[in-house]
Amino acid sequence: MSVEPYSALAAGYDRVMEHVDYDAWAAYVHMLLRRYADAPTRVVELGGGTGSLALRLQPMGDYDYVLTDGSDAMIARAREKVAATDVPIRCHTADFTTVTREGLPLDGPADAVVLVYDGLNYLLESSAVATLFGRVHDLLRPGGVAVIDQSTPANSENREEDFADEAAVDGFAYVRENQYDPETRRHETTFDLLVDGQSVTERHVQRAYTLAEVQALLDDSSLTVEAAYEGVTTVPAHADSPRIHWVLCRPFD
Repeated sequence: MSVEPYSALAAGYDRVMEHVDYDAWAAYVHMLLRRYADAPTRVVELGGGTGSLALRLQPMGDYDYVLTDGSDAMIARAREKVAATDVPIRCHTADFTTVTREGLPLDGPADAVVLVYDGLNYLLESSAVATLFGRVHDLLRPGGVAVIDQSTPANSENREEDFADEAAVDGFAYVRENQYDPETRRHETTFDLLVDGQSVTERHVQRAYTLAEVQALLDDSSLTVEAAYEGVTTVPAHADSPRIHWVLCRPFD
């Protein structure tokens, strides 16, 4: 049986992602927010999944933190994780191409917006990426900052073997396979899952955007580019960077 992305995977998503150094990633995002934002307080994370980044990032700045994701199942898992801690995070189901400030539990505009780990890449058309940038602009206060990452063709071309694996634990098992088409730059990942004895398949499709493509979309947006860094560094990104973190700002009117 085929299901929507992340509806079944949510049950074992943290197992699939256990190779990710969320502590280092949260510290990096926190550093960027402190460097580029003016004493940020209200933070909105888009595409935040099960809250692994949020649970580490929120305490670093004692942020007023709203975690969103487009998947009800992922947000349900995030709520379970948050409830088991004393970290004050509000979890809300919201798609980042349709999210509005009014639709979130915010006391005012966001000081910072965060979207990392390929969220942008799930938007398969440039027009959808442009819509995302518009939504980010509307969520932010003037002078507010966004940290958004992207995976590039170099990541898909050079790390293809890293995207295929399998594991089983506690009633959850998965086999992950992937296929990348350099002509279309579509990266398709298929998860064959066993969740509580039920076999399901999830198909995840991303588009690998180049630095130049995203830069062009930002040039046409209402956001300004403060920086573009390679990976989790402060080295300027370039055309062959496998991952890029953009630091964006909503200008003062």
